[in-house]
Amino acid sequence: ININIKNRLMKVFNFTVLLFTLVLCVSEAVAQFNPYSEKAILGNAGIGISGYGIPIYASVDFGIADNITLGGGIGYQRDTESFSFLGTTTKWRHSIFNITARGSYHFNEILSLEDNWDIYGGLDLGYYIWDTKLSEGGTNVSYSGSGSGGLGVAIRGGARYFFKENLAANLEVGGGNVLSSARIGITLKL
Repeated sequence: ININIKNRLMKVFNFTVLLFTLVLCVSEAVAQFNPYSEKAILGNAGIGISGYGIPIYASVDFGIADNITLGGGIGYQRDTESFSFLGTTTKWRHSIFNITARGSYHFNEILSLEDNWDIYGGLDLGYYIWDTKLSEGGTNVSYSGSGSGGLGVAIRGGARYFFKENLAANLEVGGGNVLSSARIGITLKL
């Protein structure tokens, strides 16, 4: 990753952490409720930071039992990579799309946390489509992995803070055999 992209990614990440902190500071008290109980539906969306651009994502979690959710998600990210050799610069554009199944365990009961907090960990199983195209430079250059796809497994940990009964800020970090990222967004209890 070149320095300009790293600087942009760090600015986005710092902004999202600042936004998350601000939401926590101006939040109001919420009524007693269990956002991850059986039959609960939680919709999530946001942005993140990773080694391959800025991911955007959306997911949904369905409560199947107290403290256990199953769901699915989609994500997309792009990145540009450049290589210089003997005075010639070649640039590649990566586009990555994924669809995942996700399962989570919510630790609030075990940790005796306040109801507006949701601390969870989980496992994702997904299919990743990775498309790489030459965007500038070399003519007889190939890139291994271009247009490839495959299964990916990842673990993740996350936290939500409900500042209203049906609205929360969320933060997730995770990684696996395909990608790693930190993500921040919102959760809507449907």
